[in-house]
Amino acid sequence: MEENFEERIIETIQKSKSRLSEENRAKLNELELFKNKVPYQILNGWTDLVYELGKNIEELCKLASCELPQIEHIKSKYASLRFDYYFNSSVPRIVEKLIDSLIYEAEDKSERICEYCGADGELREVKSGSWRLVSCDKCAKEKDLKCKM
Repeated sequence: MEENFEERIIETIQKSKSRLSEENRAKLNELELFKNKVPYQILNGWTDLVYELGKNIEELCKLASCELPQIEHIKSKYASLRFDYYFNSSVPRIVEKLIDSLIYEAEDKSERICEYCGADGELREVKSGSWRLVSCDKCAKEKDLKCKM
């Protein structure tokens, strides 16, 4: 019985990772960088973080007079934001370094933001220990996640 319960939690988390609310999807798609081009594999709690990152990348590219990068994916992996991109043409190396710095900062922040609601969170795992994510105390209780790591 316990194993079935844990499997259901893992399945729920995996399904929800591909479900961003329409409102949050629309917010992210306001940015040209993301506009209907990116498969979002994050939960609603990281919307503001990803929006801020996208906005900063757009502003940097505008200042550097270069094209916007192509986004390969935006997802949660190992309880941290993963944001991969590439350029279709060459851009100054400093632009890539600055974008990488913005991404590293967002990845670092994501490790302390609840993936469900955006509140301050901590690393947690499902009871089987096979899946980790960041959640606040309230969401952890609602989702019946194992205690903090």
